[in-house]
Amino acid sequence: MRFPSQLSHAQIETLAFAAIVTIAPILLCGFMFGFDIPLASAKFWSNPKNDMLAMTTAYEAYVRQPWSFPLTMVSGLTPKPVSIVFADSIPWLSLVLKASGLGTLFNPLGVFLMLSYPLQAWGMIALLRSLGVKSRLALVLGGFLALLFPSWIARQFGHVALCGHWLILFALSVTVSSVREGLTPRRIGWFAALAALATGVHAYHLPPIAACFGAVLLSELVQRRTGAWKRVALAAVAVLAAVAVSAVVLGYGGGASAAAGAGGLGYYAMNLLGPFWPQASNLFGQHWTGAWFIGTLAPNGEYFEGFQFLGVGSLLLVATLLGLAIRDRLAGRRPEPGFWLRWTPLILAMVVLTAWSIGWSVYAGKALLITLPKPDGKVADLLSIFRAHGRFFWAPGYLLLALSIAAVARLPGRLGVAVLAAALAVQAYDSSPLRQGVRSTFAAPDELDIPPALASAPAIRGRTWTFRPTYFCSNSTLDLRGVAQLVMAAARSGGATNTFGTARNNDLPCDVIDPTVSQDAAPGDRRITVVMGGGQMEGGVLAIVNQRRDCYRFKRGVLCGRDLGGIAGLEPMAPGQLAPKVQLLSVRLDQPLRSPILGEGWSKLDPGGKGVWTLAHKATFTLTPPATLKPGPFNVDIVAIGFSDQPLRPQPVTLYAEGRRLETQAVDPKDFILYRFTAPKDVVKPGQPIRFTLDIPQARVSSMDPRMLGVAVQEIRLAQ
Repeated sequence: MRFPSQLSHAQIETLAFAAIVTIAPILLCGFMFGFDIPLASAKFWSNPKNDMLAMTTAYEAYVRQPWSFPLTMVSGLTPKPVSIVFADSIPWLSLVLKASGLGTLFNPLGVFLMLSYPLQAWGMIALLRSLGVKSRLALVLGGFLALLFPSWIARQFGHVALCGHWLILFALSVTVSSVREGLTPRRIGWFAALAALATGVHAYHLPPIAACFGAVLLSELVQRRTGAWKRVALAAVAVLAAVAVSAVVLGYGGGASAAAGAGGLGYYAMNLLGPFWPQASNLFGQHWTGAWFIGTLAPNGEYFEGFQFLGVGSLLLVATLLGLAIRDRLAGRRPEPGFWLRWTPLILAMVVLTAWSIGWSVYAGKALLITLPKPDGKVADLLSIFRAHGRFFWAPGYLLLALSIAAVARLPGRLGVAVLAAALAVQAYDSSPLRQGVRSTFAAPDELDIPPALASAPAIRGRTWTFRPTYFCSNSTLDLRGVAQLVMAAARSGGATNTFGTARNNDLPCDVIDPTVSQDAAPGDRRITVVMGGGQMEGGVLAIVNQRRDCYRFKRGVLCGRDLGGIAGLEPMAPGQLAPKVQLLSVRLDQPLRSPILGEGWSKLDPGGKGVWTLAHKATFTLTPPATLKPGPFNVDIVAIGFSDQPLRPQPVTLYAEGRRLETQAVDPKDFILYRFTAPKDVVKPGQPIRFTLDIPQARVSSMDPRMLGVAVQEIRLAQ
């Protein structure tokens, strides 16, 4: 191959432009996640956080299995095979990695993150070009503004497939070009390719692409271009076929359990003021707390899916666009002939997406303006597939930003570039808390709720795991994390499980119980039984394996099965040890009347509260053991949840009995859990009161509550 001995000035400019737009976003991605993030060996993927745990587990199980059809089916995670579509494991990319033999070298979530950074910039550049922007400097600045789009950054907290906003940007680009110049066969091919690609990335990208495509078809017809009906019919068939074939190949027909119905509509919505109300804004002091941001807007209790703030820099450009439009109007300038005929379909499509994103419960700030009647039956089930409809403002938001950039870029001289550069600087500063939050999330793997030795113990290789309760039958958020981590350990060791947290529930009904769960594993029986405690240490669901002689306790529950002895972190359990303790005394504090056992340092029960908060570094209570107390030590069981401002961290609590220190427990801030303190026999005189003191050195006030909160106690028990 021969290369030109000297590149022209125009060619050098083109190469420099392409290099900047590609390399700078990759450098930003490396800054955010580390340059090793595409590799399966990156430290974060050893135990990913939140939903990325399930996404990675499904992928790793998938690449270890032989091919089947549909091509993305994975067996062994649920009672029947399920497509990784429902684990959000980016099926097209997972399929490519598996087919190439690189499946164990790369993690598709990390690869997708790395690819999405330059593609996000190129997507905005394509849209700006379709709007007539020619200045390379303006295009670069516009591409970088897309990299600072707050709702795109917010998706990087864990919904990696939803970082494919560039699909929407490219769809908007093809839409604008088609409306302006006509729906050519090439553009039909682009729509079909984008729709097929979106089907294998995440289904939530399909509605905005469909809205854009519908706008193009309608615009083609109303403009009465020659051969419009033929092209519209051809385009509709091509795009529908692309989606249908992709859905069949990717296994969309599996795992089709009931969605949320009408109950899921209106909750994951956008606030009417969402694009303009500051969210995670540095200029408004909404700094990162370690879990979310100070002062964000969540009137319906859901702060994430409706996150659609455009950012202060973007809003300055939108304000400039409005100012220029008003100036043109006052100057008597009118749109070119046919403007409204040509563009009304796209305007209507964006209005529909915006209205859908706001949904059925219309909030303006913190005020609920109106609740619209929700559909029911089949219509509700169909719509609730896209129950997180606040996301549908992404397309209108990007188009509004692109129109603003295009208008500013047309300002005379260098003024437009200067305004864009200033807006980019403001946007970069304003969105810095978001980037800090994402970097913090990916800075380290998640905390382990299972013994670390389980991840590599030879004794668990190739075994079948039976969970009770299953993932979708558990009501403990901490147990759900424990189940997910155990399922990952099982998948990585070539095992199979009866439960897995996907977007569709494929587990057996909660009342279906395998009778062998309560029996010791017979010789040769390699099954592992897992019973999660639901915050309890014995009794409840744990009682089902109470008589087994092959059980071992870990942080969240019990593992039972053969050959598990010797794994670090598993404590052997004797038969009968999981039976409910004899309750000598039980006092519930989640009742309206204040319990007489409480002394100093306690609040009143909050309305709707599940426990009573401590209000100082020390809180006292008095228990009187019954005369039936046997000689010997006894247990003080406290069901509690810890208070923590952000970032969430356990609350250390030390219990004293008559001034004698018993022990210290770390009370978790995520869920009510039973904490057991053992008291020696010599502090007890049956029938006489014992004064207990909770010492909570890290009790604190917060910006959300002026009280000095330590722990909320739901129940106190004496057991033996």
